[in-house]
Amino acid sequence: MRPLAAKSVQKATQTTSVGDVATAANAFIATLSQAQQATLLQTFNSTNVKKWSNLPCGSQCRIGLQLSSLTATQQAAALAVVQAATGTGSGEGYDEIQKIRAADDYLAANGGGSGYGSGIYFIAFLVTNTSNTTIGATDQWMLQFGGHHLATNITFGNGYITGPTPKFEGVEPLSFTSTGGIFPSGTTVAPLNEEEAGMAALFASLTTAQKTTAKLSQTFSDVVLGPGSDGQFPATRVGLQCSTLTSAQQALVVAAMAPWVKDVDDATGTQLLNYYQTQLANTYISYSGTGLFTSNADYARIDGPNAWIEFVCQTGVVFRNNIHYHSIYRDRARDYGGNFYGTYTTVLGTKSAAAATVFSLFPNPAYSGADLQVRLSSASAGTYTVRDLLGRQVATGPVQNSEAAVPTAGIVPGTYLLTVETPGQAAVTSRFQVQ
Repeated sequence: MRPLAAKSVQKATQTTSVGDVATAANAFIATLSQAQQATLLQTFNSTNVKKWSNLPCGSQCRIGLQLSSLTATQQAAALAVVQAATGTGSGEGYDEIQKIRAADDYLAANGGGSGYGSGIYFIAFLVTNTSNTTIGATDQWMLQFGGHHLATNITFGNGYITGPTPKFEGVEPLSFTSTGGIFPSGTTVAPLNEEEAGMAALFASLTTAQKTTAKLSQTFSDVVLGPGSDGQFPATRVGLQCSTLTSAQQALVVAAMAPWVKDVDDATGTQLLNYYQTQLANTYISYSGTGLFTSNADYARIDGPNAWIEFVCQTGVVFRNNIHYHSIYRDRARDYGGNFYGTYTTVLGTKSAAAATVFSLFPNPAYSGADLQVRLSSASAGTYTVRDLLGRQVATGPVQNSEAAVPTAGIVPGTYLLTVETPGQAAVTSRFQVQ
């Protein structure tokens, strides 16, 4: 049953948008040979989701189909999937992805060599059943697209985007003039200009005292939570707490996050940015280096209850006399749809296998107005909390004598998350649907 539009409870994005991505995915699959389909369709598991990198390491560190191995028709169909899943803003989303690819062509033509180029980008669909060559609008799956300086990982489930992260973006050189190819000759291409400008404006707004609090003692040569660092969020946030900022400075924090958050489709990006804004009081900003983002090891971080964004300057690899940018956007609850990594501080990270050892719930799906029954496996008491896909609390109550009846009256049909906490055990979460 298609989830209805919510008034008080919003979802990550509407089913029609996710359906468009699935339609584009199926159109791409239809252009492929059986062997190509087998390479494209990979198992959605904890091993495969982390097979991405920012390095120019080609298929050694990635899975899926390389764009340059495809026909022009197949390439167009592949990129149509990426475009359907990402933002439409100038300099963000799909436009930014294309600019990063164009930068790799520029590197290849200006001393970088054959290891660089817009054709050395890979696309994979991570699915629960690789023998099924059709993507359903409500299927759980992940779109993975990336290459040098780019990793796009967008997870879908139950008709929604369940996670737009991890997202890595970098660029070398910072700006260049296109000589043709992806963009017309004479076009100025600067993929991460908005990201740098947002961070620079934020840290330029701080007073001397605020900068002292925000400055980190460490030196950072790269992002901390890049590839291979899934779930390793620091337990303690450091730097300057945003609750101490002026309203104008808080607006700059939101503006600094926006270029990363809005890379996913427009609806999801807007809703997530609004959600992160509600968490500003417990969000911290910090930096290392000059704070100007003009020198090697200039570094910035935004660390909230959910959002994690890092931005760092490095010495150029091909253009050694210049800097280039690396950045990472993660969400403590939504990386890979919350299915695999991390001890999450919100309930959006769901680990169904772990939840099953603690409690059961039925019926699932539940019909609106009928109680959802929760039964504990061993403990006799605890609490339950129901939240929507943006983490907002919908209901809470006690679990007594090993069971609880969770009322669904008044809950808008859709997908929800139920967390159970029992004495001496970590909170566990499972998804359920209301129809």
